[in-house]
Amino acid sequence: MEGAPVTAATGVLGPVVVKLGALLGSEYKLRRQTRKDIKFIKSKLKPVHSILWATWEREILDAESKYLKKEALDLADDMLDAIDDFILTMEPSRRNKHLMVQSKIKASRPFQEFKTRVDDVSGRCHSNWKWEKSKRAESISSLFSRRNANSSASSKAPPPRAPFVRKDASKLIGLETWRNELIRHLVEEEESTSVQPQLKMASIVGMAGVGKTTLARLVYGDEAIENQFQSRAFVSVTPTPNMKEVLTRILQQVGAQPPAGNQARSEEHIIHAISNFLQDKRYLVIIDDIWHRGEWDIIRRSFPENNLGSRIVITTRNATLLPGDDLENSKLNIRMNTKCDMSLLR
Repeated sequence: MEGAPVTAATGVLGPVVVKLGALLGSEYKLRRQTRKDIKFIKSKLKPVHSILWATWEREILDAESKYLKKEALDLADDMLDAIDDFILTMEPSRRNKHLMVQSKIKASRPFQEFKTRVDDVSGRCHSNWKWEKSKRAESISSLFSRRNANSSASSKAPPPRAPFVRKDASKLIGLETWRNELIRHLVEEEESTSVQPQLKMASIVGMAGVGKTTLARLVYGDEAIENQFQSRAFVSVTPTPNMKEVLTRILQQVGAQPPAGNQARSEEHIIHAISNFLQDKRYLVIIDDIWHRGEWDIIRRSFPENNLGSRIVITTRNATLLPGDDLENSKLNIRMNTKCDMSLLR
C-alpha cells in the first residue's frame, strides 16, 4: 500500500491506512488508549481496502454491494478529516504540549467515536463479500438468498442513510437537546427504591437523512453511557438482512461466546446464547434502521427483561413498527422530521 494513491476503487482509504500507520510510529508520542484505538481501526480497514480493490473489476454490483461500498468510502472520507485534524494538534511546535491540547479539544481519544462504525462496516464487508485468498470476491447476491417476507420487492438501492457523527453534529438544530434527553432516559434510575430497575426502550423515528443514526451514535459514544452498562452493542440492519449475521454481530459486540458446533448455524441457538449472556448484566443495545416488524420480533427475543436497568434503542423509518406495545415499561419515542426538529412522545 506504499504510496497509497487516491483511486476510484478505494477512495481515500489507502491514504487513511498509511496515515494511521504513521501515527503509530515513533514520531508521535500518543497516549496508550489512543494508540490502541488506532491499531484497532487500522486492522479493520486494511481488509476493507483489499475488498474494495477486488470488487472494482466487477462489471455489475447489486444494490446491496453498491450501498455498502458507498458507506465504506464515506467512512474513509470522515476518517481522513479526523486524522488531519489530529495531526494539526501534534505538529512539532506543539507536540510537547499535546497532552494539554488533547484535554481541551476532546483529543484524549480522538478516534474513539469511529471504532464502532469501523467495526460495523468491516464486519459487513466480510459477511457480504466472501473474501478469498485469490483476492477476488464472490457475488454478494449469493449471500442474500434469504429475504424477509415483507421485503420481497426490494430491488432498488435503499435511500441514503444519515451520515455518521461529524465534529459539528451536536450543533445541529435540536440534536444536542435530544441527545441529552435520550441519555437521561437511558441512565436514569427508578424513582422509587422499592421498584426494581426495569428494561426500558427508546425509539427514534424519521425519514432517511434526518439524523436518526447520527443521534443514536452521539448517545452511544457518550462517556456517561459507556460507564453505565456492562455490555453494549450498536448494530445496523439492511433493508433485506441476513438475520443470522445480524444476531451474530450482536453476540460478538456484547461479548458473548458463540454456540459450539452445529448450534452456531441456528438463529435459535444464537438468540439463546445472547439472552443467557445478558441475563445477569445491565446492557444497552441500539438497533439502527429497522425496516420490518418481523425482523424486530426476531431480534427482540435476544434481550432478557432482567430487572437490572437495561436499555434498548431502535431507529426506524417506519412509524408503524414502534415496538412499545411489547414492553409495559416507560419508553421514549423521538420523531424527527426533515428540518431536524423533533417531537417527544412519552
